[in-house]
Amino acid sequence: MPSNSPPIHASSCASSVRTTCAAHHLTDQQFTALKTHAIAAKTTAYCPYSKFRVGAALLGPDGSITQGANVENAAYPVGTCAERVAFGKAVTEGKVGGFKAVAVATDVSPPASPCGMCRQLLEELLPLSFGPENLHRD
Repeated sequence: MPSNSPPIHASSCASSVRTTCAAHHLTDQQFTALKTHAIAAKTTAYCPYSKFRVGAALLGPDGSITQGANVENAAYPVGTCAERVAFGKAVTEGKVGGFKAVAVATDVSPPASPCGMCRQLLEELLPLSFGPENLHRD
């Protein structure tokens, strides 16, 4: 059964990049810009406790890119993930809805996937999400 959930691939694999761009209707330029912005955002992470830097880049409907980085707190796990920072920043800038894609950059390989809270936010705000409507019993 085909799935509408977005694939997670390392951006260093050319065939994965082509597949991802085709599946999400992204141009190579958009993909490269998202990757570049996510990596740049990672450098602004506030993570004095875990040292686990995460950057996110969100592609808006107008082609604009909004960056976010994780912000830790000594009262772990009260920190805020990079994905949620990027979405919150975009929304407070008046960019609500129509988001096309998000890129996430970390210092680990293979790439880390979003946490449950971020997955819920992605489910609600991105076009190719996976939610309860995708769960079918045979």
